[in-house]
This record gives sequence, structure tokens and C-alpha cells, in this order.
Amino acid sequence: MNVIFIFSMLIVCDTIGISVGQRSNGVTDDALLEISSRLYGMDVNGAYDQLELNLQTKTSSGSRVDKAPLPLFKNGIPKDVFARPTYAKLLALFDNYLASVNETEQVTPQERAEETAFFDALFGTAVIKATHQFLVSKGLAQPNVELFKEQMKNIWFGLYQRAPGKQGSSGFEHVFLGEFKNGISGLHSWVRFVTEEAKGDLNYLGYTRVLSLGKGPVGLIELPMKYQGVFKPHSTLMIGSSPELEIALYSICFMARPDSLCPIKGQVANGRTTQYSIQTFVSKFHGRQFVGSAFPTF
Repeated sequence: MNVIFIFSMLIVCDTIGISVGQRSNGVTDDALLEISSRLYGMDVNGAYDQLELNLQTKTSSGSRVDKAPLPLFKNGIPKDVFARPTYAKLLALFDNYLASVNETEQVTPQERAEETAFFDALFGTAVIKATHQFLVSKGLAQPNVELFKEQMKNIWFGLYQRAPGKQGSSGFEHVFLGEFKNGISGLHSWVRFVTEEAKGDLNYLGYTRVLSLGKGPVGLIELPMKYQGVFKPHSTLMIGSSPELEIALYSICFMARPDSLCPIKGQVANGRTTQYSIQTFVSKFHGRQFVGSAFPTF
């Protein structure tokens, strides 16, 4: 397994009375494999079979040579998929952030309303309902749905510092949009990747590895990229997974396996299961904890 080591990465999460888990919290690897496989099976909003990729030439991690003259996503933005509620509400958040961690974020009432609308859409899905039940059963979430929703909103949207004196980052921005701090940091969302690629702001340079999870030909991809002309030597993306599935898996791993690798199981493919890991990082800011990063590794 290729373990990615990340430096200068913070995670922070408001717990609403629930502590981020440790390995002694009773959540076994088997339990994590079971719930992740079940959530994949419930992901009816996934776009796995509706995306066609132009993988082109294999490259090496850290290579700046562009070995992929064509875009990664052959058909560009999947408009029908992006019209679905959780995708539409996710996309509405993309213009709410300053990309540099050296600038303090000023969150407007409209932006708060968009965050709430996104989580309202997420909480209407079977994936998030099952995630809540699982976390409650492990003592990592409150049984009350509204309290759990606030817990989730705080760990993802709460602001903290990656640069001294500047509350310019959140877990959501880092994971789903990406931000600039001595280069590109984060950007682990295929939805963000395809939208920025379609605008001409993101350049796919080739892939280093891919993994099938039993839904669509590619479930995970490892690659270098250039975003707004800035090079990122190594990144990983889930391909085709819905916003609710990504939030669910990252949140479970953040709470159950903080600062460590979290085992994940995809669907059965050709008679065998496919496994990978999610890496999370946790840090504290003003006594609270928020998601700073979460991403797949394989």
C-alpha cells in the first residue's frame, strides 16, 4: 500500500459533546469495512457508469511532463448528474471561498444559507441516514438528527488557521475545492476536478495508478496535476462517488480513525472485494476540532 505523508496539514472538528475517536473507541476494522461497503451499495446518486475517462498515458508521481493532451473527463461536465439535489447544492458552494489560506474568510448570510441547504440535501439521502445510525451505534454522534447535523456542519465548515492570524481555511474548502499554501493543497473532489477542467483552469497530466471499486471502470485515480498554472505532484480522487458518499466516508474515518489510515471496502467486482484506505488528519483550533483533510490512498 502506498501511504501518503502530508506535512503542514491541519484538521479541526467541533464535536457537539462527542469526542473524535481513538483506536480504543471500539470501532473495529471489520465494522469500517462493512459500513463502507454498505454505503457504496446505497449510493444511488453515484455517477460511476455515466462518466467516461480519457486516461491516456501513465506517468510517474511528481512528473511535470504533460503526458495527457486531452482532458481526463471525455464528455466534460455531466449536466444530468449535476442537476441532482446534492450535486446542485454542492456546486453552489464553489464560489464561496478565497483560495489563499493567507486571506481571512468572511462568511455571508447567503453563504451560510447555502451551507445549510447542502446539508439539508445530504440528510435526505439514505447514505447519510445510515452513516448517522452507524456513528450513533459507536458512540461517535448524538442520536438527535439536528444535533448530528450541526456536528457535521461544524467539522466541515468551521474556520481555522493554516496561516498565522488568518482564519482562511475549512475542511470543506480544503477537501472539495482545494486551496493555495506553498502550492496546491487538497482538491480531492472529482466534481471540482471536472468543473475546473471544463473551464480550462485545471490540466490533467496523466495518471500514476487507478483502482476499480466494482462500479464503473475506475473508482480511484492517483495523478499529478496543474491547477491555475500551479503544479501539484500527487493527488488522489474518488471517481463518480456522490457528494453524500464522500462526506459519509470521510466523516466516519475522521471520527473513528483520526490521524491515521481507515480501511474501506468497495463493491464486489468479478467475485472479489476491493479495498483501499482513507487518510485523515486532525488538529485543534481554539479547543475545537475540524476536518483539515481526508482523501483516499491505495
